[in-house]
Amino acid sequence: MSRNTMFDRSSDYRGGESMSKKLERHEVFETSGPGHARVTTASGDVTIGASESNVIEVTLSVKDPAYQRMLDEAVIDFDRSKNTLVVRTRTHDNFNSMRGFTAAIRRGTWFGSDPDVHIALPEGSSVEVTTASGDTETIGGLAKASVTSASGNVTIADEVGVLEMKTASGDVTTATVRESLTCHSASGNVRCDGAGTSTKIRTASGNIHLSVDVPSEISVRTVSGNVAVSVARGLEVDVDATSVSGQLTSTMPLDGTAGGSSKDAVSISAKTVSGDVKVSSAS
Repeated sequence: MSRNTMFDRSSDYRGGESMSKKLERHEVFETSGPGHARVTTASGDVTIGASESNVIEVTLSVKDPAYQRMLDEAVIDFDRSKNTLVVRTRTHDNFNSMRGFTAAIRRGTWFGSDPDVHIALPEGSSVEVTTASGDTETIGGLAKASVTSASGNVTIADEVGVLEMKTASGDVTTATVRESLTCHSASGNVRCDGAGTSTKIRTASGNIHLSVDVPSEISVRTVSGNVAVSVARGLEVDVDATSVSGQLTSTMPLDGTAGGSSKDAVSISAKTVSGDVKVSSAS
């Protein structure tokens, strides 16, 4: 079951100021539980919220009436038998890969304002977002999030099971990742406030900051970005770090002699050319 509505919020007045016209397309689907959402957009921002409700709500919005046609042309498709949602803000371009982004720029079809995408879905769902310049934010607990972005920033505000990231210049900020974090970035900064059991980060010039509260394996490779790892007290730490011209510093033992057992160990492998590497104990 779905409900499809189009809103035309004409200008009104508030406090003597005219509010800009805003158009929306809104669809609602009933679901049996956690599902999978796949979103593809070029320049629109993507916001995904997870809650205890077994309803999926999709809202596409544009601020300029000139782009109303993009609301009509966008694809919103829900397969109830598979609990799978597909949202594509453009139907005439292939934005499923960085190659698709480049081809769109060459054809001149890149330019234009894509609708912003807002999705509410059940907790424990998984999401897959592909975007060029739009920002992506998730709120609420998700089983898995996969984001491919050219320059948009990515914010994972709440705990996620598995996080996979590919970005060129956008920054990545995430809360706790329970299981694994994989991130490939060119120049964007990466910050994780709760690294899980496995973390693998590859970046050229972006800075990396990780907080570790559980036993884990961390592998970081960067050219000129700085690496900072903060480890919770009570965890044993074993570090293999090298830098050609950067500094290596630590405020705690790094050879696994902190007094903990092997099951409480944090293994850190950090390689950088000119960036600094710092390992510290969380206060």
